[in-house]
Amino acid sequence: MRIRDFLNVVYDNLPEQLPEDLRDHEWRIRWSLLQVYFEKPNVHYEVWVRRKARQIELGLHFEGEREESYRWAETLAPRSIEIQAQLGDSVELEEWTSKWTRLHETIHMETDLSDELAADVAKRLARYIEVLEPILQEERAATPG
Repeated sequence: MRIRDFLNVVYDNLPEQLPEDLRDHEWRIRWSLLQVYFEKPNVHYEVWVRRKARQIELGLHFEGEREESYRWAETLAPRSIEIQAQLGDSVELEEWTSKWTRLHETIHMETDLSDELAADVAKRLARYIEVLEPILQEERAATPG
């Protein structure tokens, strides 16, 4: 299966996995990435297929200006135990570049890209959104502008 086709199947499976109040979002596919976002595209949930490495990176990315990206990471950091309790110990919050931060995990691909793997990834992505988006919404409401 081609990466773009795989990402389309992931997205096709996503909405039915989400609670009703989290189904109103935007999404896009860019190269080997699926991005889902609720407000601005620089804060997005991402599925990144790295076929040669046989990995799929799944996470919440903060790709805005340095101050904004770090503010988001600082919002999540005190809740890291709570987040890991809900998403698992493989989830890491980290500085990704000199400007960007992310909360993510790497899934090692045991099989080739398939409809079944896409359904599993969609379910995992939905769990990220279900756990993390209420935290982001709370922070957006508390921080005008």
